[in-house]
Amino acid sequence: MSPTLFSLLLKEQKLTTWEVFCVPYTATGRRLAQETNNRRLATVGLGRTTFDRWSSGTWFGRPRGEAAQILERMFGHPVDVLFAPAPDADEPPVAMGSVAAQVGSRWPTSSLLIPAGGPAGTWEISGRHRLDGTSAAVHLLSVTKHGDEVNPEALHQDAQRDLEGFLRPARRGFLVGVEEHLDNLELYVREAASARRAARPGPQSTGALSIPSAYLLDDLTYGILWALTQLDDGLLADDQVLDSERHIISTYLSLPRSAPSQFLVDLSAAGSSWMGSAFCAQHIEQELAEASVVPMFWTREQSGEEAAPWLFFKHKLDYLQTLTRFHSSSTQTVRVFCLPENEIARSERYERVLLLLAIALMERLGIRVRVIPKPEYAEVDGVALVPGQRAVVANWVRAPGGALWAAGSTSARGDLRTYASAFADAQRNDVLAGASDPAGRLRILSGYLGLDWGWLTSRCRSLGEYGVAGLVRPRSRLLTVEALDETLLFLGKLTSD
Repeated sequence: MSPTLFSLLLKEQKLTTWEVFCVPYTATGRRLAQETNNRRLATVGLGRTTFDRWSSGTWFGRPRGEAAQILERMFGHPVDVLFAPAPDADEPPVAMGSVAAQVGSRWPTSSLLIPAGGPAGTWEISGRHRLDGTSAAVHLLSVTKHGDEVNPEALHQDAQRDLEGFLRPARRGFLVGVEEHLDNLELYVREAASARRAARPGPQSTGALSIPSAYLLDDLTYGILWALTQLDDGLLADDQVLDSERHIISTYLSLPRSAPSQFLVDLSAAGSSWMGSAFCAQHIEQELAEASVVPMFWTREQSGEEAAPWLFFKHKLDYLQTLTRFHSSSTQTVRVFCLPENEIARSERYERVLLLLAIALMERLGIRVRVIPKPEYAEVDGVALVPGQRAVVANWVRAPGGALWAAGSTSARGDLRTYASAFADAQRNDVLAGASDPAGRLRILSGYLGLDWGWLTSRCRSLGEYGVAGLVRPRSRLLTVEALDETLLFLGKLTSD
């Protein structure tokens, strides 16, 4: 795809950054306001995101109104010409516009903004319902695949210097290797921090910047990157608040019932999820401390966005490990997920991958997962049921009334019968009932979620062998990828089963 005339003129006139471009843009608007007696021209602003889209070289649409008038005066061409492919323009070494278009069309929660002065820009990532979204720096590189790695093509001096400048800052960033084929692009991702460590004291050769081919950007790697970056950045933003407000959890643990409002503390979506999940885990452990009967668990997660904390929150993994005390050669705990078909149909493929990974993690730990498809069970409480004795309620996913969590415990016979009935129905209508082992259940689940089992297990094996940390690693002390790596390898070993 050829770059637009506008993007080329920005390069020629050295106006490739938003800060530099806004000076003549604003001045031109003021001059036009005086000439045309249109005061609005003097106050036309320009956001950084809008400029990045204009300058990306692939603007789908045209600036209108006063903005169009200003651009036409600045460059001497109608906007239809400015934002059309430039005549006789050479293709850039990396098809930046094509990369942005491919990422945006395949994953609607992603947007690559690469200004005309690229190949560096911004990767904007948005959440759906439970995550707030975030952004990271991004740098595109032309690469060629050699065996199990892709290697950058030789860089000229200015490009090498630009790459060194991109890798130097401590902020989160990603290298995106672009391998061009006749009919498509293959994209490979490596976190800048990983590349920076490999290239110390400075990237003297492109060999230090190779990217494992296992880091191919697809629904597996994108789902992991999408969830982890949002959780990580949200928790880092809340780090001081979470540390200073830890006493809230211990305070409410002493109460028989609790449902504190999310307005109790000022937290991001990730921080609220962490606090609600941390409380519920401790609440269940406390209430089951004396249990002698094997409990059954019902969990409310229905999407990859909701299930992602199982993969990354350290305390959730500790919680699952604690509950293995109920496992023996003859018993195991059961955990029920309600996954209605309509919810699955609304979910993106990468989110369904995350959901399967979370369930695979549990099966790896010896937990027997059941899946009930009936939508009428979607709002059943998150609960640990000790049959005939006690039901420990612990909701933090979609907690009612905007609460951080809703928790309590009941031994009322009516309540116990209601929960027992739901578990019995889950057993009768279990989507995974046709298999007696984890491999069989996960294979059935893969089909139910619309995922190709062969592709999934093969990709998990290759990614697990390299580890997730080189792709994207957490910076918050509250997160980990160790259990995810083990789950990927666990799934990868099921390839031939």
